Amino acid sequence: MAGKWSKVFAIAALALLWAVPVQSAGYPTEEQFRQALNDIDGLVRWEGMSLEVLDAQKNGLTRPLLSAGLNLDTNSCVVFFNTQPEDGLTQFFADIAESDMPLLLRAMCVHEVTHCIEQREAYVREDFDKVLPPVYQQDNMTIQGYSSVVKSGVVETWGEALADISSLLYLKQTVPDQWLDLAHRISAMRHQLADKWPQHDTSVWLERLIDANPASGEAGSLFEAAFRYRRQFR
Repeated sequence: MAGKWSKVFAIAALALLWAVPVQSAGYPTEEQFRQALNDIDGLVRWEGMSLEVLDAQKNGLTRPLLSAGLNLDTNSCVVFFNTQPEDGLTQFFADIAESDMPLLLRAMCVHEVTHCIEQREAYVREDFDKVLPPVYQQDNMTIQGYSSVVKSGVVETWGEALADISSLLYLKQTVPDQWLDLAHRISAMRHQLADKWPQHDTSVWLERLIDANPASGEAGSLFEAAFRYRRQFR
């Protein structure tokens, strides 16, 4: 009889173990943002740039989560983090396991660095064919002309697609056994928040990339691979 009850208790204990929910990550903190950016600092330096990290709220910026831009004077990628919770993103992070948060934040930071990479290609190297979609390419394109196109907003989704592709390639390169789950989560988040941020809905690119399961390239060619895949999967 004792053996029977011990078996029942063992089964009950196992069921309880599996019933324990995975702890959600919650909204990112300043410490988490800074750690993720520090973790990808080597990738930025390999590109010949330095990384500058600033608090968005202390600098009067309201864009949620992360934003970035290239400082031409210092050749640094300036990344702003924002710990103020944002509707939509709050639910997204609530569904992320705490153990996945560092990976996800590093990928999001790579997304931001990609904006700096693209700005360098345009404003420093003036490789406009590389950064513009074919419909906007022209032989006599200038920095002023490129700036006008960017400011008009017509290529915002094009730029976001490049950044999201880079983030997925980073995941595939660094955590090949986990990248698919996080990649699908990022793509789904983009699609689900399309009503709020339609220019950031890059899910068409991302789903095509995921289905193709392309090579991520070596560390040094990650961004170059992203440029190629943006054209391929548009």
